[in-house]
Amino acid sequence: MATAASFATRTVTRTATISLNLVLQITVLLVLAGLVIWTLLFSSYPAVHDPVHALRHALYLIPCH
Repeated sequence: MATAASFATRTVTRTATISLNLVLQITVLLVLAGLVIWTLLFSSYPAVHDPVHALRHALYLIPCH
């Protein structure tokens, strides 16, 4: 038979797990977004550099040449 204490413990554990998962998901999303932006704006690899060349010059903050 489930007691109120065991129910509360399960609820707190489940909530902590969901919260941790959400924080972890947001962290992974931000890291991946940062990596994509970094790759687009700072890469010298021609396949990546050439399509965003005009954007790099338009931002005036990212050295290109």
